[in-house]
Amino acid sequence: MRNLESKLKNRKINDILLKEYGFKKDKSKYIYQTKIQNNQFEIQVVISEKESYAKLIDLENEEEFALVDVETSTGQFIGSIKQEYGNVIDDIIQKCTSKEAFKSKQAKEVIQYIKKKYGDELEFLWEKFDDNAIWRNTQNDKWYGVLLTLSERKLGLESDKVVEVIDLRYQKEKIEDILNQPNIFPGYHMNKKSWITVKLDETVDIKDIYSLIDNSYNLSIGNKCGLTGDSLSKRVYEYLTTIPKGKVVTYKQVAESLRNKGLARVVGNILHKNPDEHKYPCYKVLNSKGELAEAFVFGGKGIQKQKLEKEGIKVINGKVDLSLYQWKE
Repeated sequence: MRNLESKLKNRKINDILLKEYGFKKDKSKYIYQTKIQNNQFEIQVVISEKESYAKLIDLENEEEFALVDVETSTGQFIGSIKQEYGNVIDDIIQKCTSKEAFKSKQAKEVIQYIKKKYGDELEFLWEKFDDNAIWRNTQNDKWYGVLLTLSERKLGLESDKVVEVIDLRYQKEKIEDILNQPNIFPGYHMNKKSWITVKLDETVDIKDIYSLIDNSYNLSIGNKCGLTGDSLSKRVYEYLTTIPKGKVVTYKQVAESLRNKGLARVVGNILHKNPDEHKYPCYKVLNSKGELAEAFVFGGKGIQKQKLEKEGIKVINGKVDLSLYQWKE
């Protein structure tokens, strides 16, 4: 019998996915059976809150084939069975569970905040350290957040309590000031001149942590416009209201209005979260070739085309002639 507890460590089991995979529920257990090796053997997998294991049954004698779980057992026949047996187990783990390395309330809130605001998922880069993960800016691959589990002693505290923390970028010229605040520490395992560490144990208000995340994200894209988070979104939406009727602009053009053309992709991300299509005419923003948005947030390219044509802007083969319709401020 193969104990699956180590494989399920820091993973969340999805009951719906188990059923879709073929597991049958028997009281508090989920049981899966499948045959391998030309129906000579049957894999049985049991997953429950109390125990999770797999075993291989030799169908010729209806007994457990224990050799498959003996590390020292070798040979071509045993090797092929071990391979197929392991592949089935790994496939179940991959398709029916998800990473859940972080348990604290604030860690979960931070993960959801970043996913909702920036669309970014945690990346687990280190197989041996599955309680460490990062967020990277998809437009330039720069990290802007690191989620870690560590001892408070590693933060310079006289305690071996294990906590979850987040590493974030911060302005070099202001870092001394923020490090004077309670529960803000020099960046753990990062450049202490430009990174900070915050404990996710509710000693820092979650709204303050969100602001620090926004600040870190903007620093990761070289945001020199002095705006962060909601204030950046506000400026983008305000700019949309100034575009004259019958005119369009590009993402780069909106970014340049913020004094940083490098924010073009960020502008696209902000427009995708437009809270009011009537107040903020995001349909007037196109890419540098004058092409409509592949995923226009309010109904796709067809709706964007209709809105533009209603203002007298011709759209031909999904493109607008910028030489005719681009707003020259």
